[in-house]
Amino acid sequence: MKISVLSSVSEQIPEGNFVWIALDVIRATSTIVTFLAEGGKSVLVTDSIELANMEKVKDPSVILIGERGGIKIDGFDFDNSPLSLAKHVDQLRDARAVMTTTNGTNLIIKLQNSTTKILIGSLLNLSSVVREAFDIAQKEQFEGIGVACAGKEGRLVGDDFYCAGLVVSRLLTLSNTKMELDDAAKVSLSWAKVTDDPLDVLMQSESGGNILRYGKDADIKFCSQIDLYAVVPKVVGNIVTR
Repeated sequence: MKISVLSSVSEQIPEGNFVWIALDVIRATSTIVTFLAEGGKSVLVTDSIELANMEKVKDPSVILIGERGGIKIDGFDFDNSPLSLAKHVDQLRDARAVMTTTNGTNLIIKLQNSTTKILIGSLLNLSSVVREAFDIAQKEQFEGIGVACAGKEGRLVGDDFYCAGLVVSRLLTLSNTKMELDDAAKVSLSWAKVTDDPLDVLMQSESGGNILRYGKDADIKFCSQIDLYAVVPKVVGNIVTR
């Protein structure tokens, strides 16, 4: 089985039949995991603020989640903040959300054009998403598992790449056969072995620094928790469900 890692949304997706795990640890995929784990029904992902607002007009009960440049979009119900959602679980039960972010939702949209299997990963659901990806790859005879990092504006960032390394590390423990790692997978694995302190990695990352400027250190602490949830969100079209 092959394991491939993309360091950012700007990289070309390799050819092959892969199960993909999408990562935007700070904060989009962590937010999706939290929304669904805390009772949300579905998340429509889009790169368009206009489309999101149109969905709200059609159905006022829809929850709008999003940011641009780390700042909440005017008129939206929530910033791209998993912690804010976790504090308002009473509003999430069976709710439908529309989400648009600077990097993470663009990654999910890009992956839709290359595979029939996209899972949403984060540190929050690390063990569950790794196990689900491995099981699907084996049962449905996929060529391999891909880990796609959103990055930041087309560049590698520490939070996503470190999480990718943890995914690779855990995948290696699940298989009795040799896995074929591409170079990015090998490098991410090496980095994940350097430290067992995800909070420090996230705090020191460029993505972390970006939202620290807005006083959102509590969001980083929330996103750094490993295996807080067992939910594995799956993407069908542009809809993510639990």
